[in-house]
Amino acid sequence: MQHPVPDRSSPSVRPGPPPATPADSGSLRMLEIIDAGASQTDPQARPPEAEAERKPRRSLSIFQKLLLLILALVLGLVSILAFYLLSRQVAEMHDGLESKAAAYGRLVSKQVESAIAFDDRETAREVFDSVAQDADVESLTLFTAKGSVLRAFGTISADSSELAKNVTAQTLIARADRIVVAAPVVSLEGPRGTLVVELSTRRLVESATAAQRRAGLAFVLAALLGAAGALSIARPLARRLEAIAGSANAVARGDLNVKPVDDQRTDEIGVMVTAFNSMLRQIRGLVQHIKKAAREEQVRLERLVAERTAELDNRNADMRRVLDNVGQGFLTLDRECQMSRERSRVLETWFGKAPESGSFIDYLAQLDAHVAEWFQLGWDAVVEDMLPLEVTLDQLPKRLALGGRHFELEYRPILNAEGKLERTLLVLSDVTAVLERERAEADEREVTRLFTRIVADRAGCLEFFAEAQALVDEIRAASSEPERVKRPLHTLKGNTAIYGIDSVARLCHRLETSLAESGTVSEAEIAELVVRWGELTRKVKALVGDSSGKLEIDEADYQHVLAVIDGHAPHTEIQGLIRAWRLESTETRLRRIAEQAEGLAIRLEKGPIQVEIESNQLRLKPEQWSEFWAAAIHVIRNSVDHGLETPEERARSGKAARATLWLRTSLNERQFSIEFADDGRGIDWARVAEKAKARGLAAATHSDLVEALFADGLSTREAVTEHSGRGVGLSAIRAACRKLGGKVEVESQPNKGSLFRFIWPAAVVTASGTRLGRSVPAPASKGSRS
Repeated sequence: MQHPVPDRSSPSVRPGPPPATPADSGSLRMLEIIDAGASQTDPQARPPEAEAERKPRRSLSIFQKLLLLILALVLGLVSILAFYLLSRQVAEMHDGLESKAAAYGRLVSKQVESAIAFDDRETAREVFDSVAQDADVESLTLFTAKGSVLRAFGTISADSSELAKNVTAQTLIARADRIVVAAPVVSLEGPRGTLVVELSTRRLVESATAAQRRAGLAFVLAALLGAAGALSIARPLARRLEAIAGSANAVARGDLNVKPVDDQRTDEIGVMVTAFNSMLRQIRGLVQHIKKAAREEQVRLERLVAERTAELDNRNADMRRVLDNVGQGFLTLDRECQMSRERSRVLETWFGKAPESGSFIDYLAQLDAHVAEWFQLGWDAVVEDMLPLEVTLDQLPKRLALGGRHFELEYRPILNAEGKLERTLLVLSDVTAVLERERAEADEREVTRLFTRIVADRAGCLEFFAEAQALVDEIRAASSEPERVKRPLHTLKGNTAIYGIDSVARLCHRLETSLAESGTVSEAEIAELVVRWGELTRKVKALVGDSSGKLEIDEADYQHVLAVIDGHAPHTEIQGLIRAWRLESTETRLRRIAEQAEGLAIRLEKGPIQVEIESNQLRLKPEQWSEFWAAAIHVIRNSVDHGLETPEERARSGKAARATLWLRTSLNERQFSIEFADDGRGIDWARVAEKAKARGLAAATHSDLVEALFADGLSTREAVTEHSGRGVGLSAIRAACRKLGGKVEVESQPNKGSLFRFIWPAAVVTASGTRLGRSVPAPASKGSRS
């Protein structure tokens, strides 16, 4: 079912009146108006709280507002005229004084040219005396080219004396108390001098002060006149409006017997008074009509309510029968996560009796406190209304595991008229059987994939299971030491994912995530991994039976031995070849790795790839080298995931669409090596250096970067995926290499690829393996093509 359930206490409880139809709503509204009018007419019927709520906020009267408005207009206009004109007058006086100073500078400097030429103090005196008649002239000073004073009138300021030095063009400076002009004096005969004229601003300041006094007086007079005019205009208007407001307030309180307003004027207020009196008469008539209609409507509504109540009782009974017999859990939650009383009976079968609080959170807490806390966090986000409703509802738990059952949850919002969340319909479905069936189907798919691999490579699968069992045992033994768990866990995840055992790979990924987030893993999580692996192991043993004491021989090896016997080779050589059958061919290991790389490339959408294998007919002791081969998959996964490009990216880089991997084992007199190479994008050494510095590792040289590349926890990926990003895989392969006494070399060029070379002394292989057939020189490494 998809409809919300009405929130009723029980089918037997009488609900309130049904929603009114459009025809009913008008009548109901009439009754409300009459009741409101009655309560307002009788002051005794209104409680003090209601009277306090209705009391209007105190504000200015119409008279005060009109008075303030007229005063503000008058004063504003007078202020603008008085003070603006005053400022313009003062500015013009100041500009005039500066113009006069500049004119004096030009004229006087011309008249004293002969005085400078002949060092004539008398001529300078005559010119200064004529200019000094101006009351604004504060000082006149004529300097010679050497800086001495030839003639002076008044006392020149120290700043002006400094200004006279190095004057090349007429300069004007306005100060607070004076205006200074410095002008160069150049005579025709060659001597030079400087004229400094200082004009006092004293008279300008006095004139401005007098003008300000006049403006202030005009402002005061205008304010008095404006106040008188405003009073004469505002008072009559305010009295008329107050009369209308008093009558309107009385009507608003329900007093319809108020006297009409007496105002016979024909202006706008008079027209409003006439309209108000007419409206009052119409309201009185309408109220009498409504009272009569309301009495008739009351009788009809009582009859209608009785009919609707009986109808709702029948519908509630039908709904109760439906909820008691459905296989899904239906209930509605309000914003406080309180459950509706009407809900599916099957909920009590699943979760037991509901708590007295009626809270769905408390209902969940009865079964699992952790699940209840998780749901509470999601519900808080829903009701906070900070994010879109669709987003927060989608973040609520979709599945719950409670009381040994698995439930699927679906949420349907119920919105109010404003579009806000009012309630939420919650639909719970028991999907325990569905999940068990899906798990059984997944198990069958995994077993089918394993059976296919066993048929194709029985020995390889058995070795894989033996190696994986050793990793599971190591994880179980090191469960109390999280750091020891990381490498075997990452290796087990990679190897099981390659073999298509997704259930184990997912468990490993979940354990890795728990390690990364909390630094520990619980015994229950490791136990789940051990149990799951044990189930798979039992199924595989049932498929392959007991293979102990059996030796599988490749057809090519068998034919090779026959050819050697037919060639009458020495018994020691034949004996060595037959003994080598108990050793593992590196060709087999490399081909398995090649198949895993090809499958991984398809899953990562890197397209089909080409893998070239060169084993040089080498064989190794499987029990000694199994740990290295198990960890070697990390190099291949990194090469495919990090190094190889998609066909489109390779086309843009001018490469062949199909990427290539090279897998090679070789042996000479000095060393044994295993190489993995690709022609991908190469290692981003700058990124490695950045990550190494962030972790406090050395990154100055290439060897430092190689060392950092194999450090625990270092990965160039920003996000962890199921294939890479933990920074554990390469450290695991290096640890396995060093355990056998070897070392690692890394070569990489941008856009050309990478080469990982693992090297051991030849004695390691001579003691643990051999070459099938006669020794031949090892060809050049194909890894150099990267």
